[in-house]
Amino acid sequence: MKLDNISPAKGHSEAELLLQCARTQPADKACERAEMSLETGIDWEHLFQTADAHGVIPLLYKFLNETCRETVPKHAITQLRDRFIRNAQSSLALTGELLKIFDLLKFHGIPAIAYKGPALAAAVYGDIALRQFVDLDILVRKQDVFDVKEILIKQEYNPEFILTESQKAAFLDNHYDYAFLHNESRALVEIHWEVAEGFLSFPLSVECLLERIQSVNIAGRQVATLSPEDALLVLCIHGSKHLWARLGWICDVARLIEHEKDFNWQLTSERAAALGSRRMLLLGLFLASNLLGAPLPEDVLQQAEADRAVLLLAEKVRKRLFDGRSNALGAVESSMFHLKMRERLRDKSKYCFRLAMTTTVRDWMFLPMPRSLFFLYYPLRPIRLAGKYAMKLLKSRF
Repeated sequence: MKLDNISPAKGHSEAELLLQCARTQPADKACERAEMSLETGIDWEHLFQTADAHGVIPLLYKFLNETCRETVPKHAITQLRDRFIRNAQSSLALTGELLKIFDLLKFHGIPAIAYKGPALAAAVYGDIALRQFVDLDILVRKQDVFDVKEILIKQEYNPEFILTESQKAAFLDNHYDYAFLHNESRALVEIHWEVAEGFLSFPLSVECLLERIQSVNIAGRQVATLSPEDALLVLCIHGSKHLWARLGWICDVARLIEHEKDFNWQLTSERAAALGSRRMLLLGLFLASNLLGAPLPEDVLQQAEADRAVLLLAEKVRKRLFDGRSNALGAVESSMFHLKMRERLRDKSKYCFRLAMTTTVRDWMFLPMPRSLFFLYYPLRPIRLAGKYAMKLLKSRF
C-alpha cells in the first residue's frame, strides 16, 4: 500500500525536496524530480525553517549540493551551507562533551550507553555532521543516577530539578530521565534510566540493554551503544511517543535499516511482541519504507500492511507531517494516538491509569509534602490536571 501525496498543495515543492533528501537511496530520477520542484518555485526561508524543525538541514544541504547545485540560487546554497557548518560545529562540540562524560563515568566505574546523538550519527549515518541533534542522551542504571548527577555538577552542569532527599526515590520511580544544562557551553545532557515514560509501559530495562551493547567508533574512540535490534525498538518507541512529528525520526529508522545488512528481524519482532510494542515497530518500519524507500523484507512489509491500525496511524502521520500541527496536538488527541499504537488491552489500560495517576515533580512543586504523605499526590493529581486543562479551555474560549 502506498500513502497518498505526503503534502498539501501549499508547500508541496518544499515537502517534496525534504522527502528526496531524507531517502536512504536517491530515487530514480532524483535530480530531475528535485529540479522540477525547484522550477515550481521555492520559498527558501520556509524550506530552511521546515528542514530545521524536522532535523534534516545536513541532509538537505548534502542532497542539493550533490544533485542540483547549479539549479539552486547562489544565496540559497550559501545560506544552507552556513547552516550546515553551524550544525557540524555544534555536533562536534556535543561529541566532545559526550566523550568527556564517558571518560568520567568509566573512571567512576559506572556503565553507560550512548544512544541517538553522536552515537547514532556515527553508527548509521557514517558522519556525525549528517545527523542534526541538540542534546546528548545517555542510558545508565537506576541506582547510578544520583552518582552521575554529582559527577555532572562537578563539571558545571546544572540539574533541571533540585530534589529533596524525600523526593529522590519517588523521582526515580515516576520519571525516566534527568536533564542537565552546562553553565557556559549550554550543552544539554539527558540521563535516562528507562527508555520511555512509565505511562507508555515499555519495560525494556537498562540492565538488559547493557548485556547486548555494541561499540561504535566516535572520533577514534570506542563508545558503548545499543545493538541494532535494540536501537530499532528504541527509535520506534521514541518516534511513536512523539507521534512521528519529525521527518528526522523517520529518517533515523530508515538509515538504520539501510545500514544493517545482517539485521535479525525475527529477534526484533519477538522482542517487540514480548514488550507489547509490535505495532509501534511496524508503524516506524512502514513509514520508513513507504516515505523514504527503506528496504524491508517482504514478509515484514506484509505484516505492517496487514495491520489496519498501522495503516490508519501512518495516514495520520502523513497528513500532519508538513502541516505544522504535529507538535501542537492536544492532550486528548495525543492520548488517542498513543492508545491506538498499543495492540494489547492490558497496555491500553496501564496507559490510561498511569497517565492519570503517575506523579511528577510539577505535582510536588504545586503542593510540597513530606515523604510520609506522598500517597496523597495520587488523588490530587487528577484534580490538578483537571484544573490545568479547564483553565486552558476557558482561555481559548474568551
